[in-house]
Amino acid sequence: MFKNFLKPFIWLGVICYGLFIPASGIPKNPLLKIPYVDKLAHFGLFFIFCLLLFVPFKKLKLNPLVFAPLISLILAAVLEGMQQYISSSRSSNFFDFLANAAGIAAAMLFFHFLISGKKWEKYL
Repeated sequence: MFKNFLKPFIWLGVICYGLFIPASGIPKNPLLKIPYVDKLAHFGLFFIFCLLLFVPFKKLKLNPLVFAPLISLILAAVLEGMQQYISSSRSSNFFDFLANAAGIAAAMLFFHFLISGKKWEKYL
């Protein structure tokens, strides 16, 4: 069972690294100065995380369109809240959480209409 969740756990590590790295550790890159690029990053991180959860829940015979988004949304809220307390240079932001939720919603639609039951589902 743990093997099924290996990809999502690894991606969760990437998310935690991105959310909890000190602000001084974020590379100085001109692309990062684009307005709202951080919201795109939040969207993408949780879009991928939710996508990676669909197949393991499907293998467990649990409704993936319920459990993958629910777990993703709970983790998005918890991690966003923890950011306030773990990092002295980062803070929680409701709009970051909304970007996370939008990524999760997009992943639901993407999986349901474009991946579920198709031959490329096995690559998740």
